[in-house]
Amino acid sequence: MSGIAHLHSLYIVHRDIKPQNVLISQPDSRGQVRAMISDFGLCKKLAAGRISFSRRSGAAGTEGWIAPEMLDEDKRTTCAVDIFSAGCVFYYVVTRGKHPFGEPLRRQANILSGDYNIDSLPMTDCQVRKQLIETMIDFDPESRPTAKAVIKHPFFWSKERQLLFFQDVSDRIEKETEESLVVKQLEWGGDRVVKGDWRKHVSMELQNDLRKFRTYKGNNVKDLLRAMRNKKHHYRELPEDVKASLGTIPDQFVQYFNARFPHLLIHTYKALACCAHERVFHQYYDDSKDCSGVR
Repeated sequence: MSGIAHLHSLYIVHRDIKPQNVLISQPDSRGQVRAMISDFGLCKKLAAGRISFSRRSGAAGTEGWIAPEMLDEDKRTTCAVDIFSAGCVFYYVVTRGKHPFGEPLRRQANILSGDYNIDSLPMTDCQVRKQLIETMIDFDPESRPTAKAVIKHPFFWSKERQLLFFQDVSDRIEKETEESLVVKQLEWGGDRVVKGDWRKHVSMELQNDLRKFRTYKGNNVKDLLRAMRNKKHHYRELPEDVKASLGTIPDQFVQYFNARFPHLLIHTYKALACCAHERVFHQYYDDSKDCSGVR
């Protein structure tokens, strides 16, 4: 279906929501209720194997939420228009009512010129949210992620999944030389991630413990990931003061590092996109589009 473009009818000003547009399910066995959109009058069903569609059916969507290529007759229209609109909706929801392309009167014009502002994102997981939304609302439809890639994005990961990812990355690159492609990808721009020397930004308890077993390079993203991996694997053997500093596994442990290195997760995710085709990383990436949505 090419109908995600109209999801915002649920979220825009609440007085515009029509009761017949929303279906509320009965509570399930766990007491959870689901809200579903029932009005898909402007949707188009794509034939199996098709990724593009014509505009002959008329309406293109709601002004201010329409992908730029929908208004250019010379450009092919694909499912990427849904990703664009969903990106606008996502930003609207997480910022409680703001739009990446500004106020209504200038919104569609800003879309056509690619002029957006997403500085109002909440500070929590800001870098992860920013990367996802920026790729979804990219002016170039070919650069937007697939729906599968969006679903697999780190923003939707639990702390347990984040920790597993960091561990898998560390294990993957441990034996690689500094000249290997994957290590070069990981270390490119890494200074911002490690803040010059990551060892200076962890607690004194952890600093002291790190010196006991091996030498870690403070300017190295690879070594930061290895330190995380090692402390996770040997958590039960750690001194009590180090455990208290790191917190419990996985949530507090992961938050400990994310809070100190807010660029680490998204930087590592983008860098390891070159390994998306490898079996261990299938769970983290959609490699059907050569990871063009991961930048």
